Amino acid sequence: MKKIISSEQFMDKSASFFADIAHVLSTKVGIRLSSVSMPQNVACYQVRGTKRHLMLRLVLIPLSTGRMLARLSWLDCRGVDHVCCYINESFECLMMAPDGRWKKQKKSAELLCLQGLEPLVA
Repeated sequence: MKKIISSEQFMDKSASFFADIAHVLSTKVGIRLSSVSMPQNVACYQVRGTKRHLMLRLVLIPLSTGRMLARLSWLDCRGVDHVCCYINESFECLMMAPDGRWKKQKKSAELLCLQGLEPLVA
């Protein structure tokens, strides 16, 4: 059986996860992320280098099984959440299958993050 990690462990691991995303956003699109604190988020970063006010955030979602899931999303200036992907405890991208189960996604979080950003800054 896989070990279930706590929200504190999830938060600790999120720093390197966001460092990878920040690097991709910086090199591919030329924007920077600045960490900001928001109580409902594990991590929240404000976008710099674009005219739009956007935040990239990771929000924990406790599941009834005792496991943790996180939602990675862009929050726009109107407060609308644009979901990039869902992340498991191992920081693998997940998607919900038609049968309601979570399964691994082939695309990386970085790629899904970039794809979600494109229509927001266009």
